[in-house]
Amino acid sequence: MKVLHFSDLHIGYERYSKTTDLKTGLDDRIVDFLNVFDELIDYAINEDVDLVLFAGDAFKTRNPTPTHLREFSKRLLRLTDNDIPVVLVVGNHDIPAIKQRATSLDIFPTMNIDKVTVIDKLKLYTVDTKNNGPIQIIGLPWPRFGTFTTNIRKSNPKIKVEEITKSVVDLFDSNISKELTKVDKKLPCIFTGHLSVMEAKTSTETLMSITNDPLLSSQFFIKPEFEYVGLGHIHKDQVLNENPPVVYSGSLERVDFGEKNDEKGFYIIDLDLKKPQGNRLVSYKKIKVNARAFNEIKIKIPKNELYPNKYIEQILNAEQIENAIIRIHIESTKEHFESINDPKIKEMLSKAKNLVSIVPTYITERETLNVELAENLGVMETFEKYLDNFDDINDKRKKDLIDFGKEIITEYEMENE
Repeated sequence: MKVLHFSDLHIGYERYSKTTDLKTGLDDRIVDFLNVFDELIDYAINEDVDLVLFAGDAFKTRNPTPTHLREFSKRLLRLTDNDIPVVLVVGNHDIPAIKQRATSLDIFPTMNIDKVTVIDKLKLYTVDTKNNGPIQIIGLPWPRFGTFTTNIRKSNPKIKVEEITKSVVDLFDSNISKELTKVDKKLPCIFTGHLSVMEAKTSTETLMSITNDPLLSSQFFIKPEFEYVGLGHIHKDQVLNENPPVVYSGSLERVDFGEKNDEKGFYIIDLDLKKPQGNRLVSYKKIKVNARAFNEIKIKIPKNELYPNKYIEQILNAEQIENAIIRIHIESTKEHFESINDPKIKEMLSKAKNLVSIVPTYITERETLNVELAENLGVMETFEKYLDNFDDINDKRKKDLIDFGKEIITEYEMENE
């Protein structure tokens, strides 16, 4: 049995776009996201996979446009038209602000779309695969931590955040344990969810605060019933445990420069149905897709450099520029930066998909945080770089200020979740 696992599609993401695609009328960055989705679907059809498992965040926002919903649905139909069932987990970008409203994926069960299963509550699902009978999936949609927090704080206003988290994790453990009692040992079983695991590492520049998520340990998923644990939410591909594999497939496409070094793709899981429970996994492997290249180029021109234009040309010659999204940081004297006007440099940079910005940092006695640079960083990263400018702040004081800043952001996000 072959299962394809991916997550975090984020259709509708338009940051760093430059033009409108003439063939589709879509923003060119949205086309990037759809292109890698098409690669995945082509692979699933050509390799005759038994099931496609999507671990959450189909869209960038909880209210996708009709066009974005159409593009997503068209591609799902390519799979189901080839008799490949699809399982969709509701992610944090898929849920409405008000609990009673529909998620962005509710349209599929509402219209009773054949071969599409939406995981919108924690329970055991049994899904018929294309070629190899049923598979069992314990699924966990994005947990509304704000709802848990509000209810717990009503009964205990003085409770600490870590105590709330423990209560939520205990609740998850109890509910998953109940579902595990329903598992048929004769059938394969995997776990999927859209959530944060405490050992996970993030790479995105956008502030992805997982400090106020209900953090689970990867050890939480070590259950004899699970052959594989396929997760979504964290954009960086990573394997957190080997037996069973606890895997974040990562996002299919890069969303910002923080992900410039991430290899994007999806996972293929091969199960041997003749083996006993807990021993059915034959292999799992990453399949790469052709995600849009991001390149952040840092150039430091020596103060005594006589030919700054040629110096920059030499550096750019060694960089990937063609069809990439580029951001350049130049550290130099003001005189050097103002002398940069070589047509060759302009010609080289014209080959980029999008030159986002050229950010100068002038060499002075005291370096300051460039405003344009700050606009491209996350909140905490900007704050940390700001603190670096003050020589009179020792490491302990800096750590205290950063911790205090994180507490403020966490409290704000919990109140506005």
